[in-house]
Amino acid sequence: MASLLLKVVSENIIPMLLQKTLHMSQPVAECKARLASIQSYRRQFLMVTRATVTSSKTVDFSFRGPFGFEAHTVLLSVESDSPDQYAFESAGGNIALMGIVDFAEVRPNCTEVTLAVHYEIKNKMFAWLDRRLGFVDSFVTGELRSIRAHFEGIAASYLDHARVLPVLQTATA
Repeated sequence: MASLLLKVVSENIIPMLLQKTLHMSQPVAECKARLASIQSYRRQFLMVTRATVTSSKTVDFSFRGPFGFEAHTVLLSVESDSPDQYAFESAGGNIALMGIVDFAEVRPNCTEVTLAVHYEIKNKMFAWLDRRLGFVDSFVTGELRSIRAHFEGIAASYLDHARVLPVLQTATA
């Protein structure tokens, strides 16, 4: 019975949830405006292969992962009840996601930005690998660090401090 349950669970796609928080040295309104303008910083993304704004409320989005994984989806803006939140969901592609970006003023020139993302990788093998290796979590963490470094003018490269999956590191002689 236990092996049957394990087989059923392992064959189903299990949704994952990520929540990340970062602090930006700008007032809420400025922070929201800067982050909403993806055109100004899309080149700062390290693993994103495409982030094309197709209309004011959609972004054609792709990123590379390990072992040849290439995620692709179209992100759609969703109406939110709060003016200090951006909500989004995906349409099509090989990864389904929905999420909220929440902005809260911590003090006059400090905004806390919280990103909550619920995602499902549709390919069972890559979904299993992500559950074991957490490569989507590593991707999101790295991209948020890169964005923060860009906006804050932090001199140190994100790559100097990135958490790299040991499986994916280049072997040294």
